Amino acid sequence: MTSLDRLLCSVLAAVLLLVSAWFGIRHYGAEQYQVGHAAAIAAGRAQLERDTAAARKTETDLRAQLRAKDDAAFTKEKEYATNLAAAQRRMRAGDDRLRCPGAVPAATQSGDRSAAAGLAADGEGPEIVPEVAAEILGDAADVAGLVRRYERVVERFEACRTVNEK
Repeated sequence: MTSLDRLLCSVLAAVLLLVSAWFGIRHYGAEQYQVGHAAAIAAGRAQLERDTAAARKTETDLRAQLRAKDDAAFTKEKEYATNLAAAQRRMRAGDDRLRCPGAVPAATQSGDRSAAAGLAADGEGPEIVPEVAAEILGDAADVAGLVRRYERVVERFEACRTVNEK
């Protein structure tokens, strides 16, 4: 064997060693990548499960609070309806009465003084027909119910917004 043959064999052996090292490193790197990728996915799933459990607990607590408030509001609404029915019954029977405010003069007075000197005291003015008085109470109760429902909606919105800010 000549020195040229030995040199070619050495170069060929070095190239084969480099190619096999390159394939070994790629294989090892791919395995490590897969192991790391699998570990990251497992950690992400575990974190997702913890976050989901925490969100479900928060949602359950909020739903329980809102359910308790709804139950209390329903009880109050039933009480308001009972009280309204009793008040309307008393109005229709003539036990309670509503009166119009005292008459306000329509003509203006001369000078700096206004025509109306103020509201009339309670008990002055004509009585309202009992059936109409009962209807007025019903209308007032309807408006009050709308206000209470609106306040409950705002309260729910604020509770949900507080939960979302956490």
